[in-house]
Amino acid sequence: MRNAMSHSVIVHGRYVGRVFIPDGPLPDAEGEAELVITPATTPSNRSIADAFGTATVLRSGEAILAEVHGGRDEWSRR
Repeated sequence: MRNAMSHSVIVHGRYVGRVFIPDGPLPDAEGEAELVITPATTPSNRSIADAFGTATVLRSGEAILAEVHGGRDEWSRR
C-alpha cells in the first residue's frame, strides 16, 4: 500500500485527447484528487512581420510620421 497524502500537491501537465499527461513525476502517495483544467493560449508561430500590409487603409510613412508629430505637438501645448 502506498503512503497517504499529507498535504496538497499541484501536478502541472497537459490535457490532450481526454488524457492528462504530467510534466513531471507523480507523487508516490495516494489520496483524493481533483483535475482542474485551465485554458491556456498556445504560442503563435506568427511573426510581427505577418501584419505588414494587412491594414484596411494603408498609409505612407510620411502620413504616419505627420500624425505622430501632430500628437506630440498637441501634448506639448498642454
